[in-house]
Amino acid sequence: MRIARNTLLVATLTLASLTACSQEGANNEAANLGSARVAVVNGQPVAESVLRMYALTAERKNLEEMSPADRERVLNDLIGLQLLAQQATQDGLTGSRTLAAQLELQRLRLVANAMANDYIEKNPPSDADIQAIYDENLPLLAAEQYKARHILVPTKEEADRVVAQLQQGSDFVALAEERADGPTGPNGGALDWFTLDSMPPPFAAAVRTMTVGSYTTEPVQTDFGFHVILLEETRKQEPPAIADIRDDLASAAQRKRLEDYIKALRDSAMVTIEQ
Repeated sequence: MRIARNTLLVATLTLASLTACSQEGANNEAANLGSARVAVVNGQPVAESVLRMYALTAERKNLEEMSPADRERVLNDLIGLQLLAQQATQDGLTGSRTLAAQLELQRLRLVANAMANDYIEKNPPSDADIQAIYDENLPLLAAEQYKARHILVPTKEEADRVVAQLQQGSDFVALAEERADGPTGPNGGALDWFTLDSMPPPFAAAVRTMTVGSYTTEPVQTDFGFHVILLEETRKQEPPAIADIRDDLASAAQRKRLEDYIKALRDSAMVTIEQ
């Protein structure tokens, strides 16, 4: 049996910002919502533009793409929101400072997001911007990669015993299979190829000073425990071509453009921080 979802609850949870804006629009900017109405609830009009936005937000559909039954359902959901909002006003809930702060934060986010999108649309990153982001991140994109094994144990005393056994000629792989904690133990402590920035800082710092074929004679402590590390191989990672990661680079360039724009606005604004 197919169970119908509670669309009114979904609407209430996912469209808090829409409700906030529709209430503010009704009180201050009704003209911006347009003159077309789809309902009147206790004398308060429900604008068609709000219904259209609700359909896009909650259903990800234009009104014209919806069946008459679905359109009636979303309209009833929106009327339910209107009724709840009116009852909240009647019961004095809208006088809450917490709710007022939430509504103001939602308003700021919506308006600021609209401004950010408009700025990026009018000022898209250039090929030079994308190249600059690529060049800036090239050291990470072409970072050295390392192949290693480790024996992870819970205490330094146990790690010291592992080091002593290695110094006496024990096989690293066999010791890892015998003594190591964690998922790599059964594989002889083998780790996948990794870059230093992907590992815990103490682990990365130890590997950075090692030569291929050596192991750490001093146990390395991380949040996971104590490691004895064997460095097996290194290789230079080939950076991807710009074309292969252009979308990611463009997104990064957009973020930088927006950050620079916000900084310019801040530099030209009069801002007083009150303690």
